[in-house]
Amino acid sequence: MQKTKRPQKKRGRPLAQNEWLRVVKSLGRIMEQRVEAEMPKREKVLMEKPAITALNRAYATTLRYYTHLLAGGPHDARVQTAISRLWQQAGARMRKFDASLAQRLRANNSFWSQDVTWQQATIQEAWAHLNSIRACANRMDPDLRSPFSVS
Repeated sequence: MQKTKRPQKKRGRPLAQNEWLRVVKSLGRIMEQRVEAEMPKREKVLMEKPAITALNRAYATTLRYYTHLLAGGPHDARVQTAISRLWQQAGARMRKFDASLAQRLRANNSFWSQDVTWQQATIQEAWAHLNSIRACANRMDPDLRSPFSVS
């Protein structure tokens, strides 16, 4: 008796790895850990002002571009490159707090040029993490206030 072969299932396209979401989630966790009330006072050198300033600049530029894209605006490679550079600068300023994250934010990482990084689903998921990062930055440096901060 001969066995009949089952037709092979076609494998769907693999889901694009979304490194940007993994990075922004990691950054959010780091920021939240640094502002936890349970941290001993001696460790409350939460983050230097240049790192906070770099994070705020990257955050603000990213959200402006996200707003543009969500409103139906066209993708702009120059803006995306500028955003990747801002996040690289923020990562470089955070190197002493998390060298691995700083390395992942490097501009030569391919996720900056992947379409999935700039798609609506990614934008919507990253938005909350970015807002959390901004809120933590505001708690670390009361001189830097977001127009959206509540305090």
